[in-house]
Amino acid sequence: MIGKKWCLSIGFLWACTAVYAQSLADAKKAIDAEQYQKSKSMLQVLTVNQPTNAENYFYLGSVYMKTDHPDSAKMIFSKGVSINVNYPLNYVGQGAVALAEGDSVVAKERFDRALLLAGRRDVLPFLNIATAYIKTSKPDYVRALAYLEKAKEINDKDAGLYLVMGDAYRGQLKNSEAYSAYRTAFDLNKTLLRSKVELGVINKMSKAFQESVDEFNSVLSIDPNYGPAYRELAETYYLWANSDAAKYSARIKQALSYYEKYMDLTDRSLDSRMRHADFLILAKEYKALEAEANEMAKIDHVNPRILRYKAYAAYENGNYDSTIQALKDFMGKVDPKRIIAQDYLYLGRAEIKVGSIDEGIEDFKRAISIDSTSTSAMSEIGKTLYDAKKYGQAAQAYELSVKNSKRSLLDYYYLGSSYYFDYGSRKVSNQNVDATLLAKADSAFSYLIQRAPTTHAAWQFRGRINRQLDDENDSKGLAVPYYEKYIDIITVTKPELAAKNVPGLVEAYTYLGSVAARRDRNNGKAKEYFDKVLALDPNNEVVKQALKAISPKK
Repeated sequence: MIGKKWCLSIGFLWACTAVYAQSLADAKKAIDAEQYQKSKSMLQVLTVNQPTNAENYFYLGSVYMKTDHPDSAKMIFSKGVSINVNYPLNYVGQGAVALAEGDSVVAKERFDRALLLAGRRDVLPFLNIATAYIKTSKPDYVRALAYLEKAKEINDKDAGLYLVMGDAYRGQLKNSEAYSAYRTAFDLNKTLLRSKVELGVINKMSKAFQESVDEFNSVLSIDPNYGPAYRELAETYYLWANSDAAKYSARIKQALSYYEKYMDLTDRSLDSRMRHADFLILAKEYKALEAEANEMAKIDHVNPRILRYKAYAAYENGNYDSTIQALKDFMGKVDPKRIIAQDYLYLGRAEIKVGSIDEGIEDFKRAISIDSTSTSAMSEIGKTLYDAKKYGQAAQAYELSVKNSKRSLLDYYYLGSSYYFDYGSRKVSNQNVDATLLAKADSAFSYLIQRAPTTHAAWQFRGRINRQLDDENDSKGLAVPYYEKYIDIITVTKPELAAKNVPGLVEAYTYLGSVAARRDRNNGKAKEYFDKVLALDPNNEVVKQALKAISPKK
């Protein structure tokens, strides 16, 4: 059982005293510095040299969890439990794995077992349980904080407590509380550089980029070789670059150089290379990503995650067939739970690029089922299909796009247009035409008009749609109110638009004149509309013939 002289929460702090503390302390320090391969090797040696020490297994399992190898972590934690059934932290590790597997019931049972075995003054099980709830794919910050409050009752001077508490508050976007917690952690332990790094992260989240950079540099003034500070500098400069287009190139270059420094200070293991690859995706450095993926493949040619990087890079570099193949290979090798929305988005985009549109749409739907925010990509896909005159598929994409809470009103314009032109193309090719396509188009334009009443093109399309819904002689005049509103917007509300919309005005006046003549038998009114057409288009033969038809016989 761990005594009060220990001051570590998963991967953040290291042991202060013990017979074998130096070697274990070095391993924990390597974990904190994100030198995961190094720490893994050290801990593997420790498990051999000290086979009855269950604590070594806990930290080895924690490294596997940090590097996204839950199956290996599960095996290591179980080995630790078998070595010492009374050591609490390996039960915490088992609970963390259960959370990763989505089994909260087993997780709670493992956590309760750990607390039952913990010493009366032992805060570590509480801190590590809280960390497990924070780091899982579906965090429970409220529950994490409840465990941390219990730890605080035991020892309110434990620096690790405030570090984990800061993580929980930050997860809740309570940045003021998180900042205070991180600051307290550093005040309690000046060697706890991670807490000072997190102060910079809070500034970064608030877009206080200069203050964030200053904080990370202050960490490096204490320890110039503290890798995580360089990684955070890289990510800060990346965000800073994207906030100022004029300085983008210089800042993204700086970001990449800091990340290279971070890589130099880690062990350039597969895990650190994967973090580098993730950053290259953010920075849109796809040529460099492809090179990194190829280097990773030399280290581990069967790791499915490398296929993901190769797929992303291949797409961005224009090799769509390779993207499809790599992603299908990847999806065939991994647990379905590890497939993310971005995988299906890239697969769908590549499929559309090679003409497999229906398959692409289905993969977009799969992406949205995993992450609803993926609908933001549908606008881009819809426009690609619309420009290619694939109107039916474009409508499907825009139907997904408008489900995004941050959708653009322009998406409704293209949704309505897609349905309208799909109807028209089917009719021209003598296919069976379903009038519900027109109803869907009208619904899209109706919503657009509700939100933006002076969108003249929406009124014009509603006029066109209702002409299609009327009979061949326009006997009901269904389109009249829409064309009248269109004309009013163009000529009265926004007269500056008239010069650019002459064909639309000709279309509207011609229709209104026709209805006036044929339905209303009002030749005088019809002549007024037809005269307006000729004022805009003097050589319009259709209207000239219509005027002859309604003119009094001599």
